[in-house]
Amino acid sequence: MTTNRIRRSSVAAASVLLALAGPFAAPAAHADPATTTRPVAMTLPAPHGPHAVGTTGLHLVDASRKDPWQPGHSRELMVTLWYPARPGQSDAVAPQLPAGTAAAFAASLQQQFGLPTDTADWAGTETHSRTDAPAQATQAGLPVVLYSPGATGLRGQGTVLAEELASRGYLVVAIDHTYESLAVEFPDGRVALPDPAAASAPPSRLVDIRVADARFVLDRLTLLNAGGNPDADHRRLPTGLTGRLDLCHVGMIGHSLGGATAAQVMHDDARVEAAVDLDGGLDFGDQGPVGSVVADGLDRPFLLMNSAQWTHNDPWWQPFWANLRGMHRNIQLAQSAHLSYTDLQVQLPQIAAAGRVPEAAVQSQVGTIDPTASITTQRAYVDAFFDLTLRHRDDHLLDGPSSRFPQATFVK
Repeated sequence: MTTNRIRRSSVAAASVLLALAGPFAAPAAHADPATTTRPVAMTLPAPHGPHAVGTTGLHLVDASRKDPWQPGHSRELMVTLWYPARPGQSDAVAPQLPAGTAAAFAASLQQQFGLPTDTADWAGTETHSRTDAPAQATQAGLPVVLYSPGATGLRGQGTVLAEELASRGYLVVAIDHTYESLAVEFPDGRVALPDPAAASAPPSRLVDIRVADARFVLDRLTLLNAGGNPDADHRRLPTGLTGRLDLCHVGMIGHSLGGATAAQVMHDDARVEAAVDLDGGLDFGDQGPVGSVVADGLDRPFLLMNSAQWTHNDPWWQPFWANLRGMHRNIQLAQSAHLSYTDLQVQLPQIAAAGRVPEAAVQSQVGTIDPTASITTQRAYVDAFFDLTLRHRDDHLLDGPSSRFPQATFVK
């Protein structure tokens, strides 16, 4: 696969796995034999907000909707919630990925690209969140931010941004889009793999389904906030969430196809006040636009963050961008690549440093930008955007370039 094909497939809503196909098609060159027998133990950067972070999973079933990929069944989703938690209330540190999902991820890398399953300890990667920790009692409600991953992507690969927002007082809800995501693990141990029809579906079809997923999740959050338990298995929820959600202030963020999804959800659902698109195209030429949002535009705040390859002036975004009427910004991250806007920004360099894959192959996916600078910059602008639009707190970071973040360019 050429570099151009990798880039095109990434923006055209291709999955993390498809994006990895090129560089990982061959074994790592010059790997140290001593390191190839031990999985790389990866770490994620800690959030910087003032609050501890709790997390829990919800199993949601939409009995009113048949699954588009499995018509004989109701639509079934798994979501993860991150929220400000009381410190020291739980000793259980949440993993980034459930065991079944991690195994499917490693097996797919091996099957498709020859990357051994023991390359990295995907199941052992710990987050900075405590499982089912009681929510922190604060006076103000928690603004809500939905997260949608890239096509076939995993909800857990947005953990770095989600934990940061939660540590700053948001409730973040990440959605796995079942039978499109690489693997969705349910509480009974089932692991739903992609349906072949989803792999060949046009982006507009995928976005339609994702929009319905997101709107259903918002409905279930309303039930949770009112004191109900939306979990299909009636598992006990963390204490302190009931009545704490500020559903009058909702935003959405997504990577790649998830970013396009965020735009269409905001178009279709007035509950969403602001959206962030992390390097996700909205118009695909022969395959058409992702939805009506491209022609109709938006009248509410929208932030587009691009990797170094693209800006809103490229065909993927230009028709949509011309129809934006609300506050909007386009920030390009220098020396970054498409997967810089996922947790792989910090994980792939760790694998390269251990000698398991060539550094050049990793750079083709997450760029040459320093991983710490990349994550720090992303967090700063996403925080500032949602603080401004959902909390009406303006730190003026979105006014223009800042010497604190030289990697960020405001694109005219």
